Amino acid sequence: MHRVRLCTLVVLLLAGTHAALLPLTTPAAAGAPAAATDDGQAASPHPPVLSATDLGLVRQHHSISGRDGAISAAVDGRSVWTFGDTPLWVPNADGEQWVDNSLAWTADLDASDGITLEGNLLDATGVRAEFVPYLPRELAYNDAHDPDDCQEAPCGAEFAFWPGNLVPDPDRDRVLVFYYELWRSPTIAGWRGVGTGIGVWDGEGPVLDAASATPTLMWDRDEVAYDNAALVVGDDLYAYGCELVWIEHRCRVARVPLADALDKSAWRYYTNRGTWSAAPQAAVPLFVGGAAGTSVFYVPYLDAYLAIYSAIFSDDVVYRVAPQPWGPWSDAAHLFTGRPGWNGTNNYTGHAHPEFAEDGGRVQYVTYAHATGFLRQDLPLVRVVFGNRPTEQSHMVATKGRPPLPPR
Repeated sequence: MHRVRLCTLVVLLLAGTHAALLPLTTPAAAGAPAAATDDGQAASPHPPVLSATDLGLVRQHHSISGRDGAISAAVDGRSVWTFGDTPLWVPNADGEQWVDNSLAWTADLDASDGITLEGNLLDATGVRAEFVPYLPRELAYNDAHDPDDCQEAPCGAEFAFWPGNLVPDPDRDRVLVFYYELWRSPTIAGWRGVGTGIGVWDGEGPVLDAASATPTLMWDRDEVAYDNAALVVGDDLYAYGCELVWIEHRCRVARVPLADALDKSAWRYYTNRGTWSAAPQAAVPLFVGGAAGTSVFYVPYLDAYLAIYSAIFSDDVVYRVAPQPWGPWSDAAHLFTGRPGWNGTNNYTGHAHPEFAEDGGRVQYVTYAHATGFLRQDLPLVRVVFGNRPTEQSHMVATKGRPPLPPR
């Protein structure tokens, strides 16, 4: 059974401020080779970082006080960005100075002079609006616990959604949107996870499958959710699921035919035997990734896959490389150190935006969330230039005796 939340996502916001939509395309992934079926490679050596230049801040809508996430993808020739919690300088149509998620985009894919997110999903007052739709029961719960007109305790409790990776699927005329659902209340510290799902924009409007209590969730809160990073290689979607062990987010990888991404039974998980299993519990950690997400993508210039994320408890952004989406992944290497945050607050949610890459990916653009005050953040933009990758002879190993990956 497909369990999915369907969204009027890109069709409403892009069509409202731009010319007619182009066919869905994925230029950033188009150059990626078909994933090999031979696991006889060692971890790729790190390409040197020649420079990392702070280009200033990503320019955003004037109503934004702060936001994080900042995960992007190329959709219809534009760079579309998803964000989580978004505090506002001014009240929105509901009288709130807060939305749980937001969306922005730009048609200018030249980031050499900075990035301006000129496209925004706004409400009737011209202020940021949420774009992940609620089920009727979720909306009713939030209304009943609205602190301005509270009818049930705990007042201020709500269901919320933090969107993540966008995965264009042009063959099926849709975009997949990974999201995390949570419940939170002013009466508790932090929040409680509900589960993780995949929303879909297919151009037909919001339709909900109400066959279960949480019809949209692919993974419940007790499962490893494969939403930390996602990319398409050939006809397959690869997604990374990270489990917190002490202070490390240990990341596994799963794959599924893109056409079957909403069918949980079609997912396969990479094991310690170099095979793919239908059993999620057979998956093994491949690397330590970012707590607030990781960017994983193919770089033609390096002929390798690159993972970029924020290191924990620091202002550093780091990177890893691998010959295949499943690895073997190199150790983490320093990419750059970001600006110091307000009151010693560490930066987080470092992400690359490969749709802006130059020279086959030799030049990449990276952002991170940087605290400037209480509930105030900005997004510094860094231009990273890589040097030549070390020669293949330095890291290739013989395949004899290594188990090949089996056909699906």
